[in-house]
Amino acid sequence: MIQILDSTLREGEQTPGVTFTLKEKLEIAHLLDDFGVDFIEAGHPAVSKDVRCAVKTIANEGLNASILAHSRAMRSDIDMALDCDVEWIGLFISVLEDRLKLHFKKDLDQVCCIVEDAVQYAKDHGLKVRYTPEDTIRSHFESVVKVSKVALNAGADRISVADTVGAATPGRIGTLIRNLIDRTGAEVNVHCHNDIGLALANSLAAYENGAILVDVCVNGLGERAGITSLAELVMALKVHYGVDNGWKLDMLPALSDRVEELSGLRVASNAPIVGENAFAHNAGLHVSAALLKPSFYEIFSAETVGRTRRFELDKLSGRDLVGDVLTRGGISLNECQMSDLMVRIKSREKGNFTEEEILGSAMGSLEGQ
Repeated sequence: MIQILDSTLREGEQTPGVTFTLKEKLEIAHLLDDFGVDFIEAGHPAVSKDVRCAVKTIANEGLNASILAHSRAMRSDIDMALDCDVEWIGLFISVLEDRLKLHFKKDLDQVCCIVEDAVQYAKDHGLKVRYTPEDTIRSHFESVVKVSKVALNAGADRISVADTVGAATPGRIGTLIRNLIDRTGAEVNVHCHNDIGLALANSLAAYENGAILVDVCVNGLGERAGITSLAELVMALKVHYGVDNGWKLDMLPALSDRVEELSGLRVASNAPIVGENAFAHNAGLHVSAALLKPSFYEIFSAETVGRTRRFELDKLSGRDLVGDVLTRGGISLNECQMSDLMVRIKSREKGNFTEEEILGSAMGSLEGQ
């Protein structure tokens, strides 16, 4: 069993240069809900009046997903979340030793008292709580265990492990998750940043070792290099672990495109699943095999996610692809003509051909007989 929390409306809006209007947030929330995420992290109400308005509006939209508000471990933040009518609150405060000394000017025992008070206050007011010891991966494990036990004893429903700066490796986070569950009995969530490109791998390692929920953003948005990508995670879960949570996988391209448009951040052409080239085949051998059976060069079919495969025409193209273009264009060439056409195709050092160019060149060969 695995759940997905999408944080596009909170973590995603922390992407430098990205902001969403209320109307845009509502649209994204409805798309995510239709896709089938379990949780939507709607924002941090203490940030601004417009964020509070958005969180409250989304919480009252009647969505199937549970709505969670981000919150510091302090009563004033919790009060704002309560005013937004959310079901869940995500409380956080760091237990990293240097951070406590230099930033918060507190020791671990003081932080434990803060967490205990915040969790009890939220629970007393009817909220479900997940507590995150921020920067979990770089914190002393015993500190994480101690504050987690305090949070759980105060009524916290879940503990979230945060790889706040992408410092984890799959082995390290897997061991931490497993040991944290053994030591505390907690239901553990995970939030992985992608600073050195390991967010997906670390999220999967966390799942393999007992995490029941993974945080994601559409297109991997988030602070700095972002967090785990929604599309990449759900497809990895489906392909490698056989997970089928009823997600509408054919929505992934449209969801990605819409968030790309609203965020202003372009998705890379070679991005997995949703990138322009994710199902584009080029080299002659690849194309020849894919024309026979796409699975020879696709780990899952383009149709699974509402895409269509594309075959590029350039100097790498082989006879099978060119022949397919000619057949669909109703043109038949003899061996000599085909060889001549392939020489012309191979002679273009840079750039692609369109099918119209190939057909036009082939017609020229026929007319020159």
